[in-house]
Amino acid sequence: MRIGKAVLGLSAALLLVLGGSARGTTLADLAGGQSLTVGGLTLSDFTVTVDGSVNPNLADYKVLSLSDGFRIAGGFAAVDAEQGDMLLSYKVSAGTSNPVEDIRLAFNGMAAGSHSGANVMETLSANGSSLGSASVFAVAGGMNQLVSTANFPPLMSGDTFTVDKDILVKAGDGGMATISFIDQEFSVVPEPGSLVLLGCGLAGLFTFGRRRGA
Repeated sequence: MRIGKAVLGLSAALLLVLGGSARGTTLADLAGGQSLTVGGLTLSDFTVTVDGSVNPNLADYKVLSLSDGFRIAGGFAAVDAEQGDMLLSYKVSAGTSNPVEDIRLAFNGMAAGSHSGANVMETLSANGSSLGSASVFAVAGGMNQLVSTANFPPLMSGDTFTVDKDILVKAGDGGMATISFIDQEFSVVPEPGSLVLLGCGLAGLFTFGRRRGA
């Protein structure tokens, strides 16, 4: 009987562990101190503030890794004169060979009904100076901008910049506004060695093509 209880307890513990790993990273994890590593960049010091109709349970927002960034997937919504807002801030640190030269913001927001809209705005800053800003939006009536980029001089290895993001959904009377996911991507400057290898490869292809043509 004791063995049966022990096995049952072990099974329950394994389920808890497996369930925790299966759920993946969430905004709650990041706000709790966890960091992200994306293509040699380290994202840390996440702070999140939620207001209005936006779901305040940060564990409901999944954070998915992209090849050069990350995606926040969750329910940002407002209906029938509601308004919701999430303020998200984090730091980006470049690795020893990963300077960053621009950032790309994208989302799939939609809005319906008069005075309804979904909007994501972000500003980038380093050492108290502004590096740039990006904004994507969807407004009832067909106006939308789903992708926006911010370019700046390459940040050298070890440099850090801050991203402040404002996620806003606003619905007019009888309207609605939603955002299902938000993508954040980074363009990393290739290492000099990689550029040399790329040049050699292209030169080899050019020579091979000329020989075949001859």
